[in-house]
Order: sequence, then C-alpha cells, then structure tokens
Amino acid sequence: MKASRFALSDRFVPLVAAVFLAAHLPSLAPSLEDIDSINFALGLHDYDPAKHQPHPPGYPVYIAAGRAVLAVVRMVAPAMERSRADALTLALVSAVAGALAIVAAMALFRRMASVRSSTEGPRVDGEAGRVSLSATLLLAAAPLFWMTSLRPLSDVPGLAAILAAQALLLRGSSDPRALVAASLVTGLAIGIRSQSAWLTLPLMVWAFWRARTFGGGRVVAPPMAALVAGVLVWLVPVLVLTHGISGYLAALGSQAGEDFAWVNMLWGDPTPRHLAFALFQTFVLPWASIPVAVVVLVAAVGGVVVLLLRAPQTLAVVLLAFAPYVAFDLLFQETVTIRYALPVMVPIAYLAACGFVAIGRPGVILSAAVALFALVVSGPAGWAYGRDAHPAFRAIEDMTRAAAVTPPSAVHAHFALRRPLQASAASTLPVVEPRRSYEWLGLTDYWRGGGRGVLWFLADPRRTDLALIDPQSLRDVVRYRWDVEGRPEVGGTRPLGVDWYRLHPPGWFALEGWSLTPETGGLARATGKGLDRQSITAYVRRRAEPVTVMVGGRDIGAATEPSIVTLAIDGAAADEWRFDPKASPNFLRFIQLPHGIQSRQDDYATLTISARAERSGAPTPEVAIRQFDLQPADGLIRGFGDGWHEEEFDYATGRRWRWTSDRSILRIVPPQPVVITLRGESPMRYFDAPPRVRLTAGTRVIAELHPDADFQWRVAVPADASASANGEIAIETDRVYLPGRAEGTADTRRLGLRLLEIRVEPQSVN
Repeated sequence: MKASRFALSDRFVPLVAAVFLAAHLPSLAPSLEDIDSINFALGLHDYDPAKHQPHPPGYPVYIAAGRAVLAVVRMVAPAMERSRADALTLALVSAVAGALAIVAAMALFRRMASVRSSTEGPRVDGEAGRVSLSATLLLAAAPLFWMTSLRPLSDVPGLAAILAAQALLLRGSSDPRALVAASLVTGLAIGIRSQSAWLTLPLMVWAFWRARTFGGGRVVAPPMAALVAGVLVWLVPVLVLTHGISGYLAALGSQAGEDFAWVNMLWGDPTPRHLAFALFQTFVLPWASIPVAVVVLVAAVGGVVVLLLRAPQTLAVVLLAFAPYVAFDLLFQETVTIRYALPVMVPIAYLAACGFVAIGRPGVILSAAVALFALVVSGPAGWAYGRDAHPAFRAIEDMTRAAAVTPPSAVHAHFALRRPLQASAASTLPVVEPRRSYEWLGLTDYWRGGGRGVLWFLADPRRTDLALIDPQSLRDVVRYRWDVEGRPEVGGTRPLGVDWYRLHPPGWFALEGWSLTPETGGLARATGKGLDRQSITAYVRRRAEPVTVMVGGRDIGAATEPSIVTLAIDGAAADEWRFDPKASPNFLRFIQLPHGIQSRQDDYATLTISARAERSGAPTPEVAIRQFDLQPADGLIRGFGDGWHEEEFDYATGRRWRWTSDRSILRIVPPQPVVITLRGESPMRYFDAPPRVRLTAGTRVIAELHPDADFQWRVAVPADASASANGEIAIETDRVYLPGRAEGTADTRRLGLRLLEIRVEPQSVN
C-alpha cells in the first residue's frame, strides 16, 4: 500500500513541477524591479557587498548560480540589452528553483508524515500520501509562491535549498549519509539567503541529537565537517572580495544600520495594531484572496488539532522547522514586504492538508478545489506581471530616447530610483546622486546657483517632498504605473510606480523646516529645523506684477501660548499676525503684494517665516507651516480653511488623505469659476446609511451627492457663485463618525468624508 501510494506521487509531482516551469517561462520578469533585484543584477557584473552589489550579506551562492545562467543567456542572445539580460537570468533561476522547490516540498512533506515516536500509533500510508500531495499542490498554486517564482529575486532559490535541506535533515535523523548531505546543503543554503539559518539550524540540532541516539557521538563529526565545508565554500571567496573579515563585517554593519533606521519592525513598535497588521500580512495576504486565505487557515488550525491528537511528534517537528523563522519574520523584518512570508506558506500548506484530509474524501475534494481556485488567482496575476516592464525601466527608456533629442541639464531622482538609473542609464543620462530623504534639495541647489535649464526628476509617487516646489511647475509629468502594483504578492516592492517630471525654474521652492506634508513635517521635527526652532526659508521668483501669498499653519504643541508670526522678503517684513491656538488650532492667511517682488540681479528673492511667543521670554510655541503657495494675483490658489482635519499619510502604500468634518471650507483666491474634484472612500465603512453631501457657496447649493461606495465627484462652481461667497466653497455632510466614542480612544474629531484626492482647477474657457 505504502509503495503504490508514494510511487504514484513520485510520478505525479515531477509532472506538476514540469508544468509549473512551462507555465512560468512565458511570463518571466521583463525587467528588473525591486531594488533588491537591481542589487543582484549589479552583483552579477561587479560583486561588492560594500557597495550593495548585492546588499549584505552578499548572497554569494545565488550570485554564482546567476553568473552561470547569465553566461548561457549571453551565448543564446548576445545582443540583448544588459539590464534585460540580467532580469531574464535571475527570473530563470527563480522559475527553475520554483519547480525544484515543488519536488523538495513533496519530499519534505513525506518525511514529516513518517516522523513518529514509539508511543504514537501507525498512520495510514494512503492518508499520508494524500496529505503530502495535497500540501504540495496547495503550495504550488499559492499566489505568492507562483508570483515570486517569476521575479528576479533570491527568495524562491533560497526556499528550494531550504526545503531540500529540511527533507534531508529529517531523513538524516536515521541515515548518517543523508545527514552529511543535509549539512552540506544547509551550509550552501545560507549562502543563498542568510535567513535560511532560521529554518535549518534548529532542525539540524534535532537531527544531530536523533542521529547520536542511533549511532553514537562519532556520527555527528562528518555532518559537522560538511556544514563547515558548505559555509566555507562561499564565505572564503566573499571575505577575499570584501578585503577580509573587517571589510565584510563593516558591510554587514551598514546593512543592519539601514534596516533598523529605515524599516518599521514590530520589535521597535510592539503595538497591538502593528501586530495585527503583521499577522495579516504574513498569513493572509500571501494567498491574495481573503476567501482562499480563510479556508486555508481554518483548515490549518484543524490540521494542528489533528496532529496534536494523532501525531504530536510530527507537529513538534513542524514547529521546530518553521516557528523560529515565523518569530524572526514577525519581529525583525518589514512584513509589508509580503515575499518574506514565503517560507511561512510551507507549514501552512502542510497543516491545511492535514486538516482537509482528516475529514475524508470531501476534504480531499475541497483541498483540490482550493488549490484550483488559488491557481485561478495566481495565473492571471502572473501573466499581468510578465506583460510589461517595471515602471522605472519604462520611464528610463523613454527618458533615454528623449535625451538623445533634447538633453536635460541634469537628472535627479528619489533615492528609491537611484538603483534603476545606475542599472540602465548611468552612462547615457546626466544623473545627480540623490541625498536620501532630502532629494528635493538637489533641485533647489541648482536653482539657487542660477541654473535656468530644464531638470528631470524621477519620482517615487509615495514620496511627498515635491510639495515644497511650486505646484504650477509640476504639471509637465508622465506617470508610469505597474499593472500588478495593487497585488499583495508584490507588496513592499520599492518603488511600485514612477512619475517623470520635466521641471522649468519654478515660481517658488522651499528649503528645510517646512511641514507642507506629513513626510516633510516629520523630517522638520526630527531634525529640529521647524519653525519653533528657527526661521524657515523659501525662494520666490522676482516679478513686477502683483502676487498673492498663502500661508497656513497649525499649533502642534500644547496650544497654550499665542504666537507672533512674521513673513519677510529679502529681510523686510511683508506681514505680521497674531496666532492664538486657543481660539483655533489652525490659521490660514492670504497676503497681497500689489507691487510684486522687487527686481534684482538674482532670479529669486528670499522669503522667510519666523515665529516667537507673544509673551516676552516664553519659548516659541510649536507652530508648523502646513500650507503655502505664491501665485500671480490673477492666478488660482486653493487653501483648506475651517473644518478640515490634518492630512494623513501611509508610507507603505503612498496613500494620502484628509478628513472633512460636518462643514469644511475650501478657499478659492481670487474667487473665480472652478472645477472641484473629490475622490473619496465609501462612507458605508463608517455609517449604516449613505450621508447627504452638499457642495455650497454661501447659501446656494451647487451640487448634492449620496455616496454609498467609493466615489469620484466632479463639480463645476460658476463664477457668480464663487464671487458671491467670496471664494468660500463648503463641503457639508449630515453624518459624522466619532472615533473616540466608537473606538474607546481620546480622539475627539468629528469625521465626515475621507477624501483621497481634492483637486481644484480653473474652468477652461471655450
């Protein structure tokens, strides 16, 4: 019975692996994408972990395999562009590794089924075969496994080595020769992905202990030697290439420093909310479908119960093999990068298969149906992934063609786009090295130095520092998006989309200390350069015609002291006002400069805003400038007046939003006919019936909406309505959400609509 059942699986699983590989070949990554993939590609040509080519710890075995495949790709397609060849090479390694991982997973699951103590009763071999086969099919069809096997990354090759090592370790607990092979593969696996240690070394200790029980202490010596050999075969070359142990440790230290500085780990933010998101990202999103995830996870819980009752030692081995990595992943990795959960899917698939098979034939049928449904989710996503190159590389290709006709003065970029430019455009475009977190200052340095040419900026849409530049100069933009950017399987990819800006010298730009977005406000506060510590500076274009300046601010401290705020141009005060946060936490002020900005030899005047406490000797209250614009007096400025809440921002998704209250005022200066576009989230997430939303100008109702889903509302405001209301356009809603009451917190806000986009544009004149 045992032989026939497993013989069937032995024939079937290689066929599954072959079909898996064949299905992946047409959709392999058409370009590099995540920053890690670019680091790997650079390492294929110039291996130096100190330069993050690739990033530490260096992935030496993976890079060696990649170089071997690249040599073949170059022989077959010698004219292929370098970055495309690199992407194809690394994606081929992933796809082949995915097929091998399926075979290794089947071997592992079979070995798990055979682990028993002397007190456990025998298991039915047919059931063990069904569990192993069902678990393998679930893993092969899982969306994260399917998608990651297309990507130019080390995750799937690392997983294949881990599964092979784990299967050999289970066999090696009673077979000394298998234990030697397992130890060698374990050492090599760490050279593919260092995280492999969490998935293999605990199991190795168990296997050594079991082997010692069967064969004595001498059995352990050869496997230990094999482990050391497996590590030294890649560690020695790495140490040579990184100039010794000190150089390698310095590279590792720099990577660790970046991880702890820039990654939001649960270890550093151990809140219930963060834990809930980490669990969701680790156990649910890898299945890319909540219904599939729920069925699989419920079955996995059932599988835990089944093993606890019928095969507790098997359950103990599963926990030993995977629990250390699960803890490491949740605590010390950024779980928003969903591919880090790939190893977690292996025990979930096995436990779910145990749960399914335990209920008999209906469970086996349900398991097959879940795998089929998962494949329906995975297949189209994989095709979409392979259809178009990543936005960064499409943008760079377009930029390269455009530069051949009209070259820019310089190319700037957000730090996340630095690597794509290095990988594909370093020699053809005048790229300026970005300063991390302060990328916009590269542009301001050029303009302050008298530069008048056109600058190109390759922007990560999740970043918001370009809000420190005149919005009128940001209109010449091409936006590139990824068909799969909303897919959870690529969650955490850096970057997801790209915006290519062509910038002429702007009407104004700001330096450090301004808080026009949550990102720049956080930076100002973290560096101590906000308005409460020093004056803040912007540069404004000199012009003879009248201009209007808008300044909006908020008290972000204890709100106990009034402030005196002064705006000066070239050192001369242009306006001064009193701000009392007890009367209102916000202010919005429009300043008319009828004589424009005095002309001099330089292009820009210096505009400064300073603040001090009204009471002599008191410390300056924490006032932050949240809104700023400067335009010709007959231009268009829109400001957020009374009733608006602070803008909020989620860096992981790049989503920005602002809540209205019962009544929120948009200020239009000067009053004129405009088109207002509001894009918002469904109010039905918070209310049991659609609210009545009205757009009003004074007492006049311009439009009315009853949103019961996500919405985009476009309303034209006539000239007479805008003029009669002195440019004050109100958004009113008859329902508000009270988070403090609903969630038991101290939040006293009255939340109306959650708006993801608020756009005000002048009406075009036909």
